[in-house]
Amino acid sequence: MTEGWRDLRNTDRDLAFCLLFAPASHRGLLADRLLLAHESESAIRVASEPLLAAIRLQWWCDALETRRHENVPLMMRLLSHIDSGQLSVEDLNTQLALWQDRLQRETEGGGGCWRDFFRHLVSREDLEEAAGVIGTALVEPSHVAAIQNRHLESLAGGDARWIGMLGLLLRYRCSVPAGDAEPMLAWRMLGWRFGFRRPQAQPTSD
Repeated sequence: MTEGWRDLRNTDRDLAFCLLFAPASHRGLLADRLLLAHESESAIRVASEPLLAAIRLQWWCDALETRRHENVPLMMRLLSHIDSGQLSVEDLNTQLALWQDRLQRETEGGGGCWRDFFRHLVSREDLEEAAGVIGTALVEPSHVAAIQNRHLESLAGGDARWIGMLGLLLRYRCSVPAGDAEPMLAWRMLGWRFGFRRPQAQPTSD
């Protein structure tokens, strides 16, 4: 696994395991973009005042423009993705602008940021609605009920399947009483991903 995926696993295990359903060639890039989203969210939630949050968000924008990564591993990896042609500075500035705009509007909920961010992560316009619904539900559990079967079905195949798996996971987590969620669900998802199945009981002979 890539360094970005391992870092994401430490930050958000659910997202990291869902990414195992993404194409291996895209996994590192997606992990780093998701980590940048978490950094942006943290900038707003942890800062004691809006000005400090704005400074933290602006640092990422300035670092992308000047390429002064200051040995920050995530920034170094993002610049590597840009150099390889997988990503553009504009893509990342657009992503960061979602959180900067939220800060300027002084809105507390992060659902809108994550909705639009997830819409940017899919390559097909017809998948944007489904991706946005799941992105919102990721940070606002009250919106999980908005995830419909048609959203999951549209994401069932292709490069965005990992978002569909995230939607299934979010629905599962909200369908069971607090504390009763299957702690091994992520590992079961790994089994589905790699085709592992529980051994079947052998018939007994009379």
